[in-house]
Amino acid sequence: MEQNLVYELAKTLQKTEGLEKDFLEMATSLREAIEKNYVQKIQMAAGNQKSFAVEHPPKEVTLLRAISPFLDENNRGQINDICRSLLFMHTLQNVNENVSNITQDGALIAARSSDGSEDNLNPQSAKIAGLLMSIALMGKF
Repeated sequence: MEQNLVYELAKTLQKTEGLEKDFLEMATSLREAIEKNYVQKIQMAAGNQKSFAVEHPPKEVTLLRAISPFLDENNRGQINDICRSLLFMHTLQNVNENVSNITQDGALIAARSSDGSEDNLNPQSAKIAGLLMSIALMGKF
């Protein structure tokens, strides 16, 4: 007897647990790809910006850190909070300067990538990258 293909297809489509499993696997794969290709890179860039700011603090932070040992415990905590806020603001300024350098005059700037090929950067992409880094920095300070 000849196999009824419509029957077999309808039977396959009726099994929703398989479809639900497939959608769950696709969603998981998509989430992992976004995490790997975007979120981790944003977090790493933000971490590098923070590290640079901590290693090269503005003079105000250096001064406050020098004064801190001479204060009582409560005031020392406030100075540490102020230093953290100043470092955060300094880091945001660095990110904004980097974005401004790329978007200056609204022109496309050629950037050489690590593999030696040239990519034209869109100023909007630079602004979005700066915004995403700024958001990621909020969780780092």
